[in-house]
Order: sequence, then C-alpha cells, then structure tokens
Amino acid sequence: MKMLRAMREPLKYVQGKNACLEFEKEMGYMGKRFLFVCSNSGYKATHDMIEQSFEGKGDYYRRYEVFGGISSNGEINRMKAIVEEDNIDVVVAIGGGSAVDTAKATAYYAGKRIVILPTVAATDAPCTGLSVIYNDDGSFDKYLFYPQNPDAVMVDTQIIANAPVSFLVAGMGDALGTYFEGRASIRTESPSLEGTGITRVGMAIAKECYLTLRDYGSQAIKACENNVVTPALEAICEA
Repeated sequence: MKMLRAMREPLKYVQGKNACLEFEKEMGYMGKRFLFVCSNSGYKATHDMIEQSFEGKGDYYRRYEVFGGISSNGEINRMKAIVEEDNIDVVVAIGGGSAVDTAKATAYYAGKRIVILPTVAATDAPCTGLSVIYNDDGSFDKYLFYPQNPDAVMVDTQIIANAPVSFLVAGMGDALGTYFEGRASIRTESPSLEGTGITRVGMAIAKECYLTLRDYGSQAIKACENNVVTPALEAICEA
C-alpha cells in the first residue's frame, strides 16, 4: 500500500505588531474562561495588552499562572487541576518552548482548546502537534503526539523584536532545515515524523520559507538587534 501524504497546520494563525491588543477579538470566540500558562517574562510582556483587549467586551474570566520552568508531568497535572477547578474553556500558552509544551499537554489531557502565544521565535514548537514531556526530576519522559495541531497561534512581532536576537537566529536555523528535510523525505520516499509522506503544498510552503530566509534573514536580524518591527522581521517570523 502506498504511503499516505498529509499536512498539518494550526487551525488559525494571526501575526502582527502589538497583536496582543487584539487577543479578545481574534480568540474570544473560543470560550469565556481562559487559563494563561505563562513564563515569567511572557507574563510581563503580554499581560497588560491582553487585559486591555478584554476591556468592555463582556463577561470573560481570565486566570494567569506562571508555570514551573519545565514541561514536567507534575506541572501539567497542576495546570490540569486548575482547568477543572475553574471550569476553563481555553488554555493559552505564553512563553517559550517549555511553556508551550506544558500548555499543549494540559489542554490535551483536559479536552480543551489551545492557543499559543510565543514570546520568542526560536523553534516551530508553537505550530506543531507535539510536546516534549519530562519527569519531575528533569529527566526525559516521552514525546507526546497530538491528533491535531493547535487551535490557534498568535505572534506579536513586537514581542519577538524585543527578545534576544539569539532566539531569532536559532529559529531561522530550525526553519532553514525544513525544506531540505522535506526534499530528502520525498526523494527517498521516507515518512515524516507523523508517519506520512510530504504533500506538494507542504513542500511549496517549505520552499517559500527557505527563500524568505535567504532574502530577508540578515535584515530581520538587524531589526531584532534594534528591537524594531520591519517587513523583513515580519516575513521571517512567518517563515
């Protein structure tokens, strides 16, 4: 039997400068009760803007929780208990990879919707249907694969511009490999991480990402070094 081909993406993707000011407008349809799973820096960078987006917009419940630093089973169970106690509708990740993985696992085990609001552009973790889970002592436990990718991703490019440029460079390196990995998979008829073949649309996107990195990468780095949002930085964040 010939290998199936598949492509998985977030159901919704929103990007732009000060996007957090539009959080309620873009994500409020998902539910009325939100749990924000935050890193310390993520909370500081987004809280005031997110709260401003809810002003005068009706009866919403918001709870912000700073997570423990790693996506451990204990931390996931703690967040899941909060979801159940507060009757949460939507879990929102705010931070880097560990916060994202914690929130995704929490939403999955609790059967809730998940929104990702990354504060760095270091990896493609915000858009993937995967978490890396650790034991409470910090040792590796497992890769947790989800049946679908996140319900929504919101990228506030001003927050990305304010982050250390090393994160952006790391993300560019991660994205650069996607096209060549996909091309190798097609040529060797090898499956992707999900066990399926690469679609033509998926490869077209991967190639466009490569071209974007080639054409705008150096300009985006300069923009991030100066903490400003430019068309080049917007293009690289999307890639």
